[in-house]
Amino acid sequence: MSETRANVLDNLPKPALIGIFIASVVGIFFVQGQLNTQRGQLSPTYIEPLQDAPPMLTLTTETLGGFRGLISSYLWLRSNEMQLEKNYPEQMQLAEWITQLQPTVPAGWVNRSWNMAYNISRNYPDRESRWSYVYDAVAMLRDEGIRYNPQEPLVYDQLAYIFQHKIGHNLDDHHRFYKFMWMQHMGNTLWADLNASHAAHGVPDFDALINPNPADTNLVDRVRRLRQEYKLDPREMKAVHQKYGLARDHEGKIVRDAEGNPKHCLDWRMAETHSLYWASLGLKRCSLSAGREEEIFKLEKKVYVSMMYTFRRGKLNMESGATIPLGEYFTGNLLISPNLESGGAVHKSYMDMIALAQESRQHHLTGGTSEMGHVHFLRRFIQWLYFYNRETEARHWLKVAIDTYPDKMRWFPGYNPNTKTYNLDEIVYDGMADDMQRGGAEETLALMDGVLTKHFFYLADGNEEMAANYFNLAKDVHKKYAEKYKKATGRMGIAPFEPMRIMRLRAFLIEKNKTITANLRKQLGQAEDWLPDPPAANPGP
Repeated sequence: MSETRANVLDNLPKPALIGIFIASVVGIFFVQGQLNTQRGQLSPTYIEPLQDAPPMLTLTTETLGGFRGLISSYLWLRSNEMQLEKNYPEQMQLAEWITQLQPTVPAGWVNRSWNMAYNISRNYPDRESRWSYVYDAVAMLRDEGIRYNPQEPLVYDQLAYIFQHKIGHNLDDHHRFYKFMWMQHMGNTLWADLNASHAAHGVPDFDALINPNPADTNLVDRVRRLRQEYKLDPREMKAVHQKYGLARDHEGKIVRDAEGNPKHCLDWRMAETHSLYWASLGLKRCSLSAGREEEIFKLEKKVYVSMMYTFRRGKLNMESGATIPLGEYFTGNLLISPNLESGGAVHKSYMDMIALAQESRQHHLTGGTSEMGHVHFLRRFIQWLYFYNRETEARHWLKVAIDTYPDKMRWFPGYNPNTKTYNLDEIVYDGMADDMQRGGAEETLALMDGVLTKHFFYLADGNEEMAANYFNLAKDVHKKYAEKYKKATGRMGIAPFEPMRIMRLRAFLIEKNKTITANLRKQLGQAEDWLPDPPAANPGP
């Protein structure tokens, strides 16, 4: 019987065999949809077919079928072995295969991007090679990870973290170069050029990006790159900016300038703003994902931590509206300067995320972290307002802190919960002592910046004794910081004290009102429009 059947098949003409093959494929096409539906209902491990995937990835996933899980399990085990052995090149190849076999498993994308940004990049001493791996990690999560996992909070969390930590923070020797490169990416996309981005103070024209003028070919091309290359939606950007990009006072009201325009506090050239964008977008898309409470909490945390770092890590523009040349920003002299205008928006982000967690979850995960982070932020905000000679605002925000967290504020010297009285000076100087002892670069340098500002105010007022006290305090802060980071001057180094004093003096004379600056120039015996010559700039990024 078998020989007869074989003879029949061997004797069939090729057109007939091709017809049988085509009929079989067509039959599979018609029944596959129903089979997929039934498999999805009956099997908790079934993975839906990929939509709009590249042909090779589609072929791989569909051909292997149920064997994908077995092969991926082996690859995961092998990948973990390579991770332990620090054999990152082979580990990366295995990770790529894993994401091809199981593109809808977010852990594969997270693991692969982490190794690219944090492990492999460190094998290269030059900044260009390192940046290429860091940016490739960002692009992979943004272009592929989210594409195949649009409702998985882990992917958004990892993307936001790389912006916030690897690019925005200072734990890499080349972190200034990363910031500079990202600023170039955004400055030449959201605006016509870097000078235009600087003139706009880092705030793009969202409406023009949402509805570009077809006659403006440059704008149309930039919007295309914004959407296709960077996967940024200007409508979502505008929503984030309206929520957290406007300066607010202690009552939550939008702060406006003398002409009645709202003051902005987000710079869309900075990595922290893009961390905020992806965390906010992830919350919007993943809020209904079942069984993801802890992952959702991580995204909520990214929102207020990104805002907190926006407050702590610096600004490019003076309060008066004057601009700092981009080259000077990356010398290290001006990299750390607090964005005090963002304080009210940071407070709002904490309150929003805490309220969201309390309203949407039975188990409140924010009790031990979000509230305490909020308390410490308010304490530092009050301290920096004080040193920047904004004591009235500092008192307003101290009352906000006490009203919001009466039990937690009793831990800090200067507040008596029994009499409900407080001593602003005691609260501020206790926080300053803690920053000098345990604070990092952001806290210490912002503190020194503020102390020098206080010194100039007293000098302008003719109070030489208090001016001298703050001058000596600034020198002490600088000395302790330099001693603390003497072994990490490339990553954490700062200019000597005198150049920093001159830069702060120049900034003070540019940004403060004419009455105060005229008094200061008079006390220094200088002409009406005098500015000290800028110190020699350190090498750029």
